Amino acid sequence: MIRRLDRLQVVLAAMLASLGVMTVFSARADWQRQVVWVIAGAAIYVAATIFDYRRLRTVAPALYGGMMLMLVGVHLVGHTALGARRWLAVAGFPLEPSELSKLILVVVLGAYLARAGRIGWRAFAGALGLAAAPACLVVTQPDLGTTLVLAAVTFGMLFLGGARPVQLGSVLTAVVVMVPSLPNLLRGYQQRRLEVFLNPNLDPLGAGYNLIQARIAVGSGGMFGRGWLHGMQGQLGFIPERATDFVFATFAEEFGLLGSLVLLTLFGTLLIRVLRSAGVASDRFGELLAGGVFAMILVQVLENVGMNIGLLPIAGIPLPLISYGGSATITTLAGLGIVQSVTVRRRTVVHEEPLPTNGKESLLGTITRRAQA
Repeated sequence: MIRRLDRLQVVLAAMLASLGVMTVFSARADWQRQVVWVIAGAAIYVAATIFDYRRLRTVAPALYGGMMLMLVGVHLVGHTALGARRWLAVAGFPLEPSELSKLILVVVLGAYLARAGRIGWRAFAGALGLAAAPACLVVTQPDLGTTLVLAAVTFGMLFLGGARPVQLGSVLTAVVVMVPSLPNLLRGYQQRRLEVFLNPNLDPLGAGYNLIQARIAVGSGGMFGRGWLHGMQGQLGFIPERATDFVFATFAEEFGLLGSLVLLTLFGTLLIRVLRSAGVASDRFGELLAGGVFAMILVQVLENVGMNIGLLPIAGIPLPLISYGGSATITTLAGLGIVQSVTVRRRTVVHEEPLPTNGKESLLGTITRRAQA
């Protein structure tokens, strides 16, 4: 099994997690707890790699039921912080079920679409229904950011699973139709975030403060950055939520444009490796699992970086392996572990090469050798 590991994926994940601990330390968050979460996530990564991912198909219904129970439990007995009820206390550990729901939805949709085979309208509607139930519970916490991730994961898996253009187009059409009514569906502070995205100077000391300070921090980093632990905006506390939502601004101020490009290159290479794992998977379920993890990580990177530099609205999405947080870190490493499980159990390609037969046709001069994909 060790011989078939994607070693580059392991190295990339370790590098990103290490940069995450460094940035959390610089942001003056509880870096020691972050180290504990990374170690716990690494243990789960190893366990997920050893575990045969194909067995997840049989437990997918139970995982879905457990996810729904946790999300309902958040509404009933969850803890509230920063205006949102998102956390459950499990043995003293602050568990965020909405983070776990991202990966569980990947497994559930992978099992459903693999069993469905060709995605007709009935299977298409069933997949949307499976995603809609947890999404409704998450958006009412309220957690718009995670809801967007769940929607992106669903759309991405349907696309990778072979949904027809007309089916995907119907979803996009529904989204476009709903856009005018979006302000009426958002909470007050969410509406304000959308307004300040369009015009940050509308409320520079209120709702627009976060975005303005994040952009100042990113810009002040220059080409090479101010140096680790020397970012003025971050060290003086001007960057809000500098260890979580705006962790990229903290990183960019200290490591500059060059360091930010290195960070994005690490993410890009990691995503390419995940896609490679999908390409060599031994079955459709493995392809969908790896594709779902790819979509889960990609949308979080794009949204977090985009909102830190003012290209996308603020949605409260963590930067995978970089932002402070146990549930997010463990979920990302568990997802990468599942992808690694797909990789080590990848299909074997059989090549047939005819041996020289001195001009005579012969089927006996054929050898079959096994090669790794």
